[in-house]
Formats: sequence, C-alpha cells, structure tokens
Amino acid sequence: MAELLDAGPSERGWHRIENMLRCPRLYGWKNLVGVPFVISQPLVNGSLIHVALAHHYQRMWERQNDGDPDKWLTPEDAIAALAKKNHEESALWLTAVPQIVSAYRAYRDNWLGEGWKVISVEEELRARLGEKKYLYTQRADLIVEDENERVWIVDHKSCYRITSKTLRQHILDGQFLGYQMFGRARFGEKFAGVLVNRIKLSNPFDFDRRGLEPAPHALGMFVKSIVQAEDKIEEYGDNVQDYPMVLSNQTCFGKYGQCSAFDLCRFGS
Repeated sequence: MAELLDAGPSERGWHRIENMLRCPRLYGWKNLVGVPFVISQPLVNGSLIHVALAHHYQRMWERQNDGDPDKWLTPEDAIAALAKKNHEESALWLTAVPQIVSAYRAYRDNWLGEGWKVISVEEELRARLGEKKYLYTQRADLIVEDENERVWIVDHKSCYRITSKTLRQHILDGQFLGYQMFGRARFGEKFAGVLVNRIKLSNPFDFDRRGLEPAPHALGMFVKSIVQAEDKIEEYGDNVQDYPMVLSNQTCFGKYGQCSAFDLCRFGS
C-alpha cells in the first residue's frame, strides 16, 4: 500500500525557540500546556502544497535511484489523504483540496524537466549545540544537487503574492539561518545556499525560485541565540506562570491578528 510522507515539524526545531524569543509566556502555553495552533486557511493550504511537493520529489528520488515511486502516494493522492486525516479539526482541509491539486499540477508543468538530482526529502537535520549540547533539529523540505554539482537546501513557501518583500522577510528568519548552518557543516564548499521555492496558490498560479541573500552577522550569532533561549527555558522550568509575558501590541496582536494565547494571557487559565 502506498505511503503518506511525514512532512510535519521536526522534533526540537526553530518554532520552539522562536516562541521563546518572541514571548516566553507563549513558549509556556505552546510547549508546556499544549495550546494548539489556530487552524487557518493559509496554514491548511501551506500544509497541503507541502505534502504534494514532498511526494513529487520523493517519487523523483525513487526514479533517480532505481527505487519504486509507487511506494509513495501520488502528489494528488497525498493532498487528499492529508486532508482526510485532518478533516475532523476543520472543514477547511477538505474544501481546500481542489485548489491545491490545481496549484500542484500547475507547478509540475511549470518546472517540467528540471535538472535537479534529489539528495533527500523531508530529512530531519540534527545538531547538538553549546556546552550543554542542546538538541536542535530542522526538517529540510528538500535537498538537491544542481547541474553544476552545487548543493541547495530548498524551502517551499506558499504565498498569495510573489514580491521582493515576501522573499526578504526570510533573510533574518531563524529557520533559514539554521539551513545555512546545517548546509555549511554537511556539504562544505559544495553548499550553494538556501533556495526559496515560492508557489502562489491563488489563480492565476505563479512560481519563483531564488537564492536567499546572506546575513553573515546573524548567522554568526545563531547558535548563541538558541543556547541563550535554552538556558532561559531551563531557568524558568515547567510552570507556565513562571514565564514572563511580553505584553506588546506587536506580539499579542500582530499582522495576522491576535496571538492564539491572547485570551489566556488576558483572563488567565
């Protein structure tokens, strides 16, 4: 029976550290109490196109390595399977399927004949950082070798507009700095950088692939930032009430609306 790939979060990844650095109380609500993510249309659409591309490139890896592509669901079937798996938490999953299938097929046709050699798909990258050897992980959407034998870590990003702004917002994103860290350590001089693979999901569909501009100072501080966050987590312990609130209108009520823990901080648990 054909399988569905795990394209979900890694074991101990950047979003955990990001929550701690953004708002320690948010870290507490998410990681100690388990407050769930808000199920939104962008989250659903992004998850569905991610699983489609994971199956697209996993099946490509099988073909390139004399394997069996049909061990894995087709991208279209993977979209349907993930939507069915999650449909009880929100009706958004099933209603999104036709649009995301159309977007995937447009993507496939747009990049027909691409010359990538697939190294891995949805690989969990792992490192021990700092004196205390804190575990840090990231799941790379895709790692490929191009026609010039340079290695890229590719991150799929769904969006509703492809502009320079939607690319530059990733330059100081810890997720992308982490890819740089892992890529340099593993591939050395062969590592070309991080490629942002953008997919516009609204009709007319559009696509763009670009390498991300460097941020050498931020990269040099990346491990230190993770270690400092982990040290604070150790200091605060297991009681969410010991984690301070940021209490900022930019954090508690940002560009996507109110934080998922807004009412918990407002009224208490």
